[in-house]
Amino acid sequence: MVTIYIILVVILFGALIAIHEFGHFIAAKISGVRVNEYAIGMGPAIIKKQIGETLYALRLFPLGGYCAMEGEDDESEDVEHSFHAKPLFSRFLIVASGPIMNLIVGVLVLAFVFLPVTAWTVPTINAVEEHISDLKPGDTILAIDDYNIVLFSDFYIALDRAENPPMYDILVERNGEKVLLDDVKLELRKVEENGETVERYGLTFEVEKTSFLNKAKFVLKNSYNMVRLVFVGLLDLITGRAGLDDMSGPIGISSIMVDTAKESMLSLWYLLALVSINLGIMNLLPIPALDGGRLFFMLIEFIARKPIPKKYEGWIHAAGFLLLILLMIFVAFNDIFKLFAGG
Repeated sequence: MVTIYIILVVILFGALIAIHEFGHFIAAKISGVRVNEYAIGMGPAIIKKQIGETLYALRLFPLGGYCAMEGEDDESEDVEHSFHAKPLFSRFLIVASGPIMNLIVGVLVLAFVFLPVTAWTVPTINAVEEHISDLKPGDTILAIDDYNIVLFSDFYIALDRAENPPMYDILVERNGEKVLLDDVKLELRKVEENGETVERYGLTFEVEKTSFLNKAKFVLKNSYNMVRLVFVGLLDLITGRAGLDDMSGPIGISSIMVDTAKESMLSLWYLLALVSINLGIMNLLPIPALDGGRLFFMLIEFIARKPIPKKYEGWIHAAGFLLLILLMIFVAFNDIFKLFAGG
């Protein structure tokens, strides 16, 4: 049974890569750039077929893929259909279309996930236990220690990220006005519930029934939160709050997806949306060798009114690619170690 989930996860990863490369592919075709090869996976070709000017290939290793365009990385005699012969806007659109496709697909998958949902919890307080004196029923929590609360799940993320628990500065909306509550004490307390001992903060929150408009807003809020978490994670890496050991690559993510699939297929689709949006955002960052790095050079070209010499740009992308490969190798070994160590 586990094998089925592994195959499913590989197929889903391949689909995300295919969607990303299809964004480049379709934008190139619309712009009149010749696509020499559209490949899913890396390494030797398992299946390949030439259709018109393009070789379509499924390659052995299900990690990555590419859309090889005429004149993208070297000189071309076919000037009319060369990537670098096209106007700056067309080139920008071609490169940006891959990540944009991942973002669009992530939002669409979220819409699918939330389609059957009829109600969800919102960060508006319904009841407060007596030991919490500052918060009141009807308060909508807007931020905890400057971490904005967009969804109810942010409540727990904010508490976990706080620097001085169990004391928190909480911004609430009360009777239509914003009120900042300093040093609110929130801590888990053990209580008996249905014969079991559980831990609670002493707050209960309102449940909101869904409508079409609410679902659309909820999808957009979840999409925004997924984008925000990418930047929060990057900030944690830069500030040292998180280390390289906390990063996961395709192996680690695949393991998480397999475990998630065994628990809930709906949760797997939610995780797939998260991965797709992460893939889109990471590829838009100005990192050499990624789409964002190429877009950054195009932005410089737009400002300077002339392109940076291709050989210099090529050297920077090559160096960035080497560093990315080294990082991927480190993360892959780290993921494998975690798997054998039991997480």
